[in-house]
Amino acid sequence: MPRHKEKTGRRVAFFGFRSGNQAISHVMLNLMNAMVDQGVSVDLLLNKTDIPELSRVRPEIRIVELGHGSVWYRVRALARYLEEDEPQVLYTNHKERANREAIFAKKMTGSGVHLVFRIGTTLSKALERRNAPKRFLMRTSVNYCYRRADTIIANARGVAADVSAITGIPLEEIHVVNNSTVTPTLYERALEPLDHPWLQGDGVPVVVGVGRMTRQKDFPTLFRAFARIRATRSCRLLILGEGKERGRLEQLARELGIEADLDMPGFVANPFAYMSRASLFVLSSAWEGSPNVLIEALALGIPAVATDCHSGPRDILQGGKYGPLVPVGDVDALTEAMLAGMTRPHPAEFLKRAAEPFHADRCAGEYLAAAGSAVAEEIF
Repeated sequence: MPRHKEKTGRRVAFFGFRSGNQAISHVMLNLMNAMVDQGVSVDLLLNKTDIPELSRVRPEIRIVELGHGSVWYRVRALARYLEEDEPQVLYTNHKERANREAIFAKKMTGSGVHLVFRIGTTLSKALERRNAPKRFLMRTSVNYCYRRADTIIANARGVAADVSAITGIPLEEIHVVNNSTVTPTLYERALEPLDHPWLQGDGVPVVVGVGRMTRQKDFPTLFRAFARIRATRSCRLLILGEGKERGRLEQLARELGIEADLDMPGFVANPFAYMSRASLFVLSSAWEGSPNVLIEALALGIPAVATDCHSGPRDILQGGKYGPLVPVGDVDALTEAMLAGMTRPHPAEFLKRAAEPFHADRCAGEYLAAAGSAVAEEIF
């Protein structure tokens, strides 16, 4: 049921989430919750409410169920909301469908709502994975939507440059605001009990990788680098995540002879408990937007190594200040960087400084500021 509407002029809304498990990323949940802490009334607009993550939504946030149906049903439902509730700002969650529906609803009503379209991934990579007709349709949709946004927010400089290259929108007109990754909850969950036998402090270094088992994460390069290190010293490798590449990775592990020191438990509800007890975190991705797991590892004070992929890691590690950056797919370089991370780690308190720009309260303020005069008089 919708939560009670608070009578206030300080109102923003979030739109564009699918139904089901993991429908709302923890980054977006953190952002909404942090805005509440800053005195803003927040509406979460959903077509369906079968979303487990709603248990983490602050009670002050009003859940508005728009209902589900055809495109025009959804547009009309959103239009009714804009007319009746009059939010100053509508944030969408980097879904082209949601962006189109927001544009149509605004036009239908003549609403003055300020449309903020968030993009958190590298669009050019998404285009590469489609055939020619689908690439054309997606590029057309992207251009149509982003040229009609009042504000565009990208979560990394590389993502902003990518959007600019695809749409022709000047780079200086795209706001870059970090992901709202770090909250007190992250540290609380990191302290939760964990019974994994490798993480009980027996002195054997444990390397952790986190992510879907897909081509993007390039775990094969990590496996090969780990195999070289393991040939010279005792160590273990944990991969947290699931995906279609599991069979290929299991076969590669057998070929490399690392099965005894490799564990792939699949998706885990609390990766932070594992990460906080690890010796080293490795991001081996071929591409990213702004990888939250790298930020989370640093926030927990865990030494990290990352590929210098497009985009995100270079910004997060500040050009290598907070951890080595290595070329994508370079086993030699990754091996050397991992050894350095295990033998000469940076102090935890030093590493935690790298995560400060990603604290949710700071990012929430920057999201509100990006909307400019649409909310300035009410919020600031």
